[in-house]
Amino acid sequence: MSVVAGFYRTCVIDAALEHPPADYARRPNVPPESPTPGLSHLQLEAMLATSRDSANPCDFALVCLLRLLGLRIVEACALDTADLGEEHGHRVLRVVGKGHKVVLVPLAAAVGRSVDRAIGNRSRDHGRQPLLLNTRVGRLDRHSATRGYGTSPLMPASGCRGCTRTCCATPTSPPCSTPE
Repeated sequence: MSVVAGFYRTCVIDAALEHPPADYARRPNVPPESPTPGLSHLQLEAMLATSRDSANPCDFALVCLLRLLGLRIVEACALDTADLGEEHGHRVLRVVGKGHKVVLVPLAAAVGRSVDRAIGNRSRDHGRQPLLLNTRVGRLDRHSATRGYGTSPLMPASGCRGCTRTCCATPTSPPCSTPE
């Protein structure tokens, strides 16, 4: 509604309309707290452990980029090996965000190791190679990032049958109490 009201306000400023029709429209009530819960500490630990053990090293790098650096899925999938660099003695990642804004994001040591593991022995000097690869050795995209795993590395399954929680997905967690 804010976009619609802004559009009509611009039309009035440009003299295309006499008065904005959306001025008196009621807007939906938005709660101050988000109803979408985030991951708990144990769920994040389970997700990292599951992706670390994956056969594709790009799974762990993807989870690290999303969860530890806070990148969007589109930003992470668009990264190339040439986007890795160094600035003032720190490893950085050149990320193209919303509105084509380029930002240099410093790499934490754990994220840097996961990215290095994902690149493996591919050369960083030969043009623009994708940083994250899918199982067919093509560029990972936002659709293939959650496809083909039974469950996504972004949402790991628990270690027991019939349980949808991550209660027993970590090596240090107690056995599941969910009845089968």
